[in-house]
Amino acid sequence: MYRDNLIGANAFGKHFSVKDKNRSVLQEQLILKYNHDEQTLYIKWEGEVSSNELRQGYAHIMNMVLTYKPQKWIMDLQNRLSIEKEDQQWVFKYIFPQVLRAVNKNVFVAIVMPVFAYNSLVNEIDGDELMDGDNFMIIHHFLYQEESRRWLLEMAETDLKIA
Repeated sequence: MYRDNLIGANAFGKHFSVKDKNRSVLQEQLILKYNHDEQTLYIKWEGEVSSNELRQGYAHIMNMVLTYKPQKWIMDLQNRLSIEKEDQQWVFKYIFPQVLRAVNKNVFVAIVMPVFAYNSLVNEIDGDELMDGDNFMIIHHFLYQEESRRWLLEMAETDLKIA
């Protein structure tokens, strides 16, 4: 399901399957929750995250995506240390397309992060990763979580009117 053509294996590589409930939980680096009232997936990464931990974390995230099909995300990266360029590209090339296919609607991602980190995040993508048929992943950068929540509410209302 999560094919990584670069390594010729599952996109989560040799780490584990998304359905593997016994995988280690990144209790110090990753906080995940789904708010049913807001219909929003909250993702908070903290500290230093290795490539292996990043893939473990995104397996947890994909499990949430497959369960709740969230169109609205708040991804808080304010306290996460930089990750390798290859890991950033892996997320855009393999995870985000899978998210779009799983949700099968537009997905709005509000990323809360320091300004200095934003350019490195979007500098290497061409945009094809953020489209699946008529559905798009729309990513916007924010300095504060409350600001991101207002944007998500506005985008969800606009998306519902268009649909």
